[in-house]
This record gives sequence, C-alpha cells and structure tokens, in this order.
Amino acid sequence: MAAKVLVVAGQYHLGDNAGLFQDATFVGYTLALPLIVALDREDADGVTFQIETHDIETWDSDNWLGHPVRLTREGENIEVGRLKDPNDQNGRLEVFRLTIARTEIERLLGGPSGSVVLTVEVEKQGANLGLSDDFVLTRIEVTGATARVGAQV
Repeated sequence: MAAKVLVVAGQYHLGDNAGLFQDATFVGYTLALPLIVALDREDADGVTFQIETHDIETWDSDNWLGHPVRLTREGENIEVGRLKDPNDQNGRLEVFRLTIARTEIERLLGGPSGSVVLTVEVEKQGANLGLSDDFVLTRIEVTGATARVGAQV
C-alpha cells in the first residue's frame, strides 16, 4: 500500500460567516494551495487526495452537488471531485478520497512532476443563492505522489 503524504493540516474555515468557527482561519469561498507534485513509481494507477473536513451540510442531496475540488495549471483544470455531506447528518469528521487517473494528472502536470493549484470552493445552493455552507477543512493527504505546498521556480 502506498504511503500517505501530508500536504497541509490546520483549521481553514470556508464560507461566508466569518467568526462562525472561532478556532479556524477564515478563508472565504475558496482555499487555493499551489502544489509541487511528483508522481510515484511508473506503475501507479493514480493519485488520491484525502481531504478531511467537519460541518459540511450539503443536505437535500437531489439538488446540491457539494463543493468542487479542482486541480488547475495554466488555465486548464480538472474537477477531482466534490465534498458533500456523506450521511446528511451533522457530524465532526468527514473524510473524502478523491482519485485522479495517472494519465489525467500526468497530462495536467506536463509529465511525472510539476506545479498545480489545488482549490476547494464553496458552492452555494442554487435555490438559495444567499445560503452558504460554512465548513472547516482540517487536513489534506496524498497517496500515489508526493506533494508539498509551494510553487516551482
């Protein structure tokens, strides 16, 4: 089994209600992390980002798709997945595993390594555009690659 690599850990409050989570740094609607990524061995199937959060409340599952997670490089982006309340329940720990095929991430990186920006965005519910789902992102880990916050020079 491939080892998990810690990318970032902390308390990042996404949403529109600054101060709702007193122990978290308020970042607004988007958390953007520039990453330097190097894929593991040649035979790896893909890269998995494990994202941990709490208090995601994307209830009404038929109409709310959740919050998009994207990798972007030079104007091109891949939607890796969405963060959506897994049980439609209020809860402290939510764990999401989002996997990108090796061919897709290698194409985005321009080879087996490169720089990308990982973004987690708050998506408002369409029927209630003023309604934002405030939540806290606490941890991002990766398997199938090494990744660190920063930009290649």
